[in-house]
Amino acid sequence: MVVWPDAELVVIDYFTEVLDSVWACNQLPPAEEFNARLPIIDVTRVAGLRVADTWSDGYLADEPVIDLDIWAATPESGATTAARSVAALVAMRGYRAHGAAVGRVKGITGPRPRPDVSQTITRLGVTATVPLRLI
Repeated sequence: MVVWPDAELVVIDYFTEVLDSVWACNQLPPAEEFNARLPIIDVTRVAGLRVADTWSDGYLADEPVIDLDIWAATPESGATTAARSVAALVAMRGYRAHGAAVGRVKGITGPRPRPDVSQTITRLGVTATVPLRLI
């Protein structure tokens, strides 16, 4: 039986290490804390292919599609946080955490605007495939 690490936690831990002044999470803070935590990157696994068995005894692989929801206080802060998150994703190759190593991140789309009910918060999105292999 193979138990895979949580891909969201791998990304959150990496962002926490390399992105100063950004709150990375997989659950948004309570409403009363939300504005104080900006900018926020909410990390969610939305899809992905997991190879749990190979015919040639090759390494097992997980290719989670990770969605980043980025909230910021201003459009400028949102653009900067989104650009930094994309740069961090590209630089993730070789990062090791939770029993997994990150491969070459691919399929990055965004940043792109996302609708939000708030008129004062900027919300952007980025999606990427973050390949993992067990170590």
